[in-house]
Amino acid sequence: MQDILEILKYTIPSIVVFLTATVMIKNYFKSVVRDRDRDLLLQDRKKTLPMRLQAYERLALFLERITVDSLVVREQSDEFTARDFHQHLLAVIRAEYEHNLSQQIYISGDAWNVVRNAKEGTLKMVNKAAMQVDPDGPALDLSKKIIEIQMDADSSPTQAALEFLRNEARQLLDR
Repeated sequence: MQDILEILKYTIPSIVVFLTATVMIKNYFKSVVRDRDRDLLLQDRKKTLPMRLQAYERLALFLERITVDSLVVREQSDEFTARDFHQHLLAVIRAEYEHNLSQQIYISGDAWNVVRNAKEGTLKMVNKAAMQVDPDGPALDLSKKIIEIQMDADSSPTQAALEFLRNEARQLLDR
C-alpha cells in the first residue's frame, strides 16, 4: 500500500502537467489556425474586391446603356422602319447583356436577378411600344412611343437596378 501511494505521489502531478500542456498546445494551434485563416481571408479580399467592384461598374454601365431614353437616342437612324428599329433595339439589348454575362460570377445572386429583370423589363417596354405603332412607319414613331411608355411608368427598371447595385457595392466597401 505504501508503494502504491508513493507511485501515485509521482504519477498524479505528472498526469496533471501532461493534461495542462495538452490543453495549452491545443489552444495554441487553434489560435494559429484562426490567425492563418483570417490572414488568408484578408489576402483573398484584397485580390477579389477590385474585381467585384469592376463587375458592379460594368453592370452599371450596361444598365445605363439599356436605359430606354439613352438607347433610343444612341441607336436612332432615319433608315429604319419601326419594325427594323424594334428588331435592332432588341438585338442591341441582348448583345449588351451577353457581353456582360460573366459579371454574374462576381456579384450576389440577388443583384444578378435584378440586372436580368431590368433587361427583361426594358425588352417588354420596347415590345409593348412596338405593338402600338405601325410596323412600316418611321422609327421615330417607335422612339416616341418607347419614351412615352417609359415616362408613364412609375419607375424605370434600369433605375431600380442601378440603385440596388449602388447599395450592394457600398456594402462591399463598408465591410
